[in-house]
Amino acid sequence: MSQEGRSSDRPDRPGLLRGARGFAFSAALALAAFGQETLDEPQSRLFRASEAAFAEGRYADAAAGYADLAAALPNTAEVHAKLGLSRFLDRKCDRSAPAFQRALELRPDLKAARVLLAICLSELGRYREALPGLEEGYADPPDYEGVRRLAGLELVRTYLGLRRHAEAAKVTAELQIAHPDDPEILFHANRTYREAAVQAAFDIARVAPDSVWGHQAMGEAYESRQFHDLAAMEYRKALEKEPDRPGLRYRLGEALLAAAADPGKATDALEQFKLELAANPSHASAALRAGQIVQARSGPEDALQFLERAARLRPAFASARLALGKALLVLGRVAEATGHLEAAAEANPADAGIRYQLAQAYREAGDREAQRRELAEYRRLQSERRELDQRILLGQPGDPAGEPLAESP
Repeated sequence: MSQEGRSSDRPDRPGLLRGARGFAFSAALALAAFGQETLDEPQSRLFRASEAAFAEGRYADAAAGYADLAAALPNTAEVHAKLGLSRFLDRKCDRSAPAFQRALELRPDLKAARVLLAICLSELGRYREALPGLEEGYADPPDYEGVRRLAGLELVRTYLGLRRHAEAAKVTAELQIAHPDDPEILFHANRTYREAAVQAAFDIARVAPDSVWGHQAMGEAYESRQFHDLAAMEYRKALEKEPDRPGLRYRLGEALLAAAADPGKATDALEQFKLELAANPSHASAALRAGQIVQARSGPEDALQFLERAARLRPAFASARLALGKALLVLGRVAEATGHLEAAAEANPADAGIRYQLAQAYREAGDREAQRRELAEYRRLQSERRELDQRILLGQPGDPAGEPLAESP
């Protein structure tokens, strides 16, 4: 696909248009008194009716009225701008863009119209045309609340559409600094940084295709897209270049483990994790993975050496504490298991799976009150997870700043 996208190829962006509304209303107020003394009585009635429809959120009705006024007053910039605003809020960017363009032909100083035109062009996938207006609106925004944030969000989208990932990441970082608790910005930051990382990997492969950096970058890019066999192939090529590269055998093991699907059959992955530990004895994640594979193959007793090592290397490693606690619980070592599971819950209090396992440990210990408490917390976290999944499904992200919720046990 070309760099210029098509609006039909992308999901709806309700959050962006909701954010635009406050800015649009501020701009509308600035345009409300554009010299109504020049209107005759029928035009004045039409203008008042259009204003009322706009204020009530009946944007299609408002646009119909403003369109009639624009036909009667073709050289009045403010009427065309109001028509553009109404169509914009009615999600008709393809029809609002010409209205904004006409307004700017008549009055180039309408900064709000220039930014809204650029947003419309970006929503239509016309990124090259949108870019100057968005850069201007972000760097020197009109004096309306929220316009810089809105222009910044759309500018990030435009940079991504033009495959200018580094610039998209830069603007994203600036928006995060300015709005650290804004869930919409955090939601889009997650996507932007992920896309920028993948693009950087392909850039490394382009400039140094046969280097250890190029092969490892391509491996990570493939792995992020769940092409695990291709990722393993690239990691092996990187190891041919630099066999002792720290962390590389762990990455290869991860790809092999994912490709195997069944941990009990991940013999090659286990070998890579052991080799990583031999070269890098402090690699807690490699120890955890080795323990999980061994437990799936031969049971918790044989896995303890690896799981205990992972927990010892990183005491606040919630996943290692959870895996060790579960293994000890199977072996009937309830008090030890409870201690590790409590430490896991302290390290990651929002992990529903840890709460469930801790409830099981309390049950085995005979502490019914603690069991009920942890089960209640488990159900609360699961309910939050379902609500978050529903919001994501509806395009309404929650607060990504919190700890990620775990899979059900």
